[in-house]
Amino acid sequence: MAEVEDKHKLHVLSRVVGVALSAFFAAVGVAGYQRTQDVMQLLLFLGLAFVAFLLVKLLFMGIGRLLDQLDQTSK
Repeated sequence: MAEVEDKHKLHVLSRVVGVALSAFFAAVGVAGYQRTQDVMQLLLFLGLAFVAFLLVKLLFMGIGRLLDQLDQTSK
């Protein structure tokens, strides 16, 4: 498997931010479930946690591409 070069060190940062945001939504979902016993609310927040993780990863991927383009134009 080929390793992807991470010149701007965004891979670790995107993972940390993604996991933190996902953990927040999961905690809100679990707390809401414990209070209301509504399984649909729990599933909604767990799905939102997954989507938030993916959005953060895509956002940081876009930021990495933008930084790469800025590096190329400054040469």
